[in-house]
Amino acid sequence: MTNEHRRRCRAALWHWQLIERQPSPENACWAQALRQTAAYYHRHDPIRAGILEQRYRRHLTEEQVQAQLHIGRTTYQKANTDLLSTLAVYAAREGLL
Repeated sequence: MTNEHRRRCRAALWHWQLIERQPSPENACWAQALRQTAAYYHRHDPIRAGILEQRYRRHLTEEQVQAQLHIGRTTYQKANTDLLSTLAVYAAREGLL
């Protein structure tokens, strides 16, 4: 994943609610990739699912997310990197990256 891909995935995560509310062909593809990422982690990894919900849907701070999920900074950072990678895979499938 390039720095540009990482930047675009972070932006999509942060603006998730806006993407869902403003219909456009590109936003529809991003929304699909975001939903697929959330569904995957909901089934397979509650920590990463929690980060998606707390950080990117509710916009809590990193520290608040760590406290709520009872995880440390290193775990948070690794999980966040994994989220970006997974979203990048689904975004690439949608033709976004």
